[in-house]
Amino acid sequence: MDLVAALLARKYGATLDELRNLVPGYGTGAPEAVRRAFERDKDELRTLGIPIDTAGTPGDAESRYLIRADRFYLPYLGVVTPRGLKAPRRVDRYGYRALASFNFTDDEFALLADAAARVAECGDPTLADDAAHALRKLALDVRPPELAVTPGIALSAPLAAADPAILRSLGDALLARKQVTFTYYGIERDETEQRIVLPYGLSFTSGHWYLHALDPSRGSVRRFRVSRMRRVIVNRRNSGSQDYEIPLDFRLAERAVPVPAWALGDESLVIVEVRFVRKNGAVRAARALGSTVRGAPDVTRYRVRRRESFLRWLLGLGGDAVPISPPEMVRGYRELAERTLAALEVE
Repeated sequence: MDLVAALLARKYGATLDELRNLVPGYGTGAPEAVRRAFERDKDELRTLGIPIDTAGTPGDAESRYLIRADRFYLPYLGVVTPRGLKAPRRVDRYGYRALASFNFTDDEFALLADAAARVAECGDPTLADDAAHALRKLALDVRPPELAVTPGIALSAPLAAADPAILRSLGDALLARKQVTFTYYGIERDETEQRIVLPYGLSFTSGHWYLHALDPSRGSVRRFRVSRMRRVIVNRRNSGSQDYEIPLDFRLAERAVPVPAWALGDESLVIVEVRFVRKNGAVRAARALGSTVRGAPDVTRYRVRRRESFLRWLLGLGGDAVPISPPEMVRGYRELAERTLAALEVE
């Protein structure tokens, strides 16, 4: 833990040469031996979930290593109740003053407890222990009644389950920061191709596991549904070193937000404006996926890539919404509606 303490004490991090004077175990020994010891310790700490970041080129003498306090320490947790906010007392010491405060309702804490309970029922002892550990962290600021499990919850199976062996391989690659090669079925192109990527994170969204990874051939971070991945191969060369660093500005939580099918893919982007003629729950949910248009309270703007998918989704609103621009999308919507009516008449 000497390395953790040394990095937490320096707001802007430290170089390996500076760490030799800060960590007792690094004070003696040849430079190469110290470097190997540091790399080993750094990898072990990252495996434990301690976020050690690198500022600069990995391995460079001027690279700085740091642990951001707001990513290492738990935030303060408050409970919003009808009588007001119940928040813990803040600690006024260095390293704690900048910590964020997050407030949740008792219903939201109950939802977290239910999610942890479901994870514990998956049959994986390690995963169950992780879920219990997460609840213990919440219990530092939240009373046990707020973390009670809701009885009688029914579970539904995922639509397309991911292969557990593939998930394990991706998880190992992510922790070790190793390149991954696999074949992938892209539904928008209806074809299977080989992909070589650098894993940045795994998320479970809308009943599916997704890998978020940098695809060098596309030059951007892409999202891959794990259930469509086959023949996954993790790079085993130079197992003691990392193939890449995850950028400091990468935020998995932002990437894991559910994205409509019509907003995914490689097709050129088209901005579509839609007029809504009714107000109901389905309309409110649909409008939340787009952005408002100044001066037009009944119009919502959407960023669309898969045009046919968007038009089918729009048609599914049953006439509550109609596209008004661009002309090709208006025309496509009318043609789709006509084809749908013709098919219904035949039946």
